[in-house]
This record gives sequence, C-alpha cells and structure tokens, in this order.
Amino acid sequence: MIAAAILVAGATAPAYAADPTTEAPKAAAKMEKADRYCVVETPTGSHRRQKICRTRAEWIARSGIDPASEARK
Repeated sequence: MIAAAILVAGATAPAYAADPTTEAPKAAAKMEKADRYCVVETPTGSHRRQKICRTRAEWIARSGIDPASEARK
C-alpha cells in the first residue's frame, strides 16, 4: 500500500512543477517561426507565382540579402 502511494505521488508531482529546461526550447521554437521573411516572385518564363519563406540567416547565407536591413524596407 505504501509503494502504491509513492508511485501515485511520483506520477503527479511533475504536473505541479514547471521544468525550465523544457520551456526554453519551446520559446526558442516560437521565436524561430516568427523570424521568417517571405517573398512572392514569378520565375522567368513562368506564369505561376511562387512564395519563398526563409529565416534571416538563410536569406543572408543563400543570396547575400538581408531582409531586415533599412535599405530593403
């Protein structure tokens, strides 16, 4: 009976305590989603428009364009 009480107490304890190690990656993932920049373009020779979304770092690495710079706004 005591062992059952310990198992139940151990199973419910994590529900009450917030684990900061699991909350930080969730916040980082939300920030990553918010930092995407999208461009709608029509490739040469096509009538179909294409939407390309990348993070700021991906735009800089792939094309050398900084979407957050003042000159682009």
